[in-house]
Amino acid sequence: MMIGMQPEVLSGLIGFGGALVGGAASFGGVWLTLSHQRKLAREARLAEIGQEAADRALSELITLGEFLASVRSDVATLPTDERASYLDTVFGHMENVERAVARIPNRELRDRMKSLLIVMRRFRAAGVRHFFAVSWLAELTDEQTDLLSAYIRSDPLPSLSERTEEKQRRAAQHELNQRRRVELMQDPDPANVDPREEDNTSSPS
Repeated sequence: MMIGMQPEVLSGLIGFGGALVGGAASFGGVWLTLSHQRKLAREARLAEIGQEAADRALSELITLGEFLASVRSDVATLPTDERASYLDTVFGHMENVERAVARIPNRELRDRMKSLLIVMRRFRAAGVRHFFAVSWLAELTDEQTDLLSAYIRSDPLPSLSERTEEKQRRAAQHELNQRRRVELMQDPDPANVDPREEDNTSSPS
């Protein structure tokens, strides 16, 4: 029983208990310090990865912008379709940008860049000639360049320009129109079907 303990034993137990408490507190402090250091190291690594990826994507966009400025007028006057040879170079740079942006830890930037790349692929909404498609692609390239530059500078991401928002609306409307055309070809309106084309087996015998 505690009552019968010698003072020396009691003092030793108290000291041992204090050592345990102190050791636990010390261990907890070390653990918190290490956890904080790991968090800082992870954040620093993500920032480094994001910077490298943004630099890579920005380099691709600058090269793409220079290429689009060099597209010859005889190409630009062709009817808008997927066969123009310059598009191979354009899509190659866009794919490189997409791969680089996927490594950037900033989700807002990734989402906005992805949406702009989608609109770039809807270049047919620009008009009937590649002249309009080239302008469409070049302006969206500039928009993405501004976004990435702001991220690299650690500035707030700029709002989309009115010109780009209009492109988004036109791209969405163009896609809707294309879908409706396909649906009309595949599923004609029953009201427009000639009754003589209906299955004779549906008539009473």
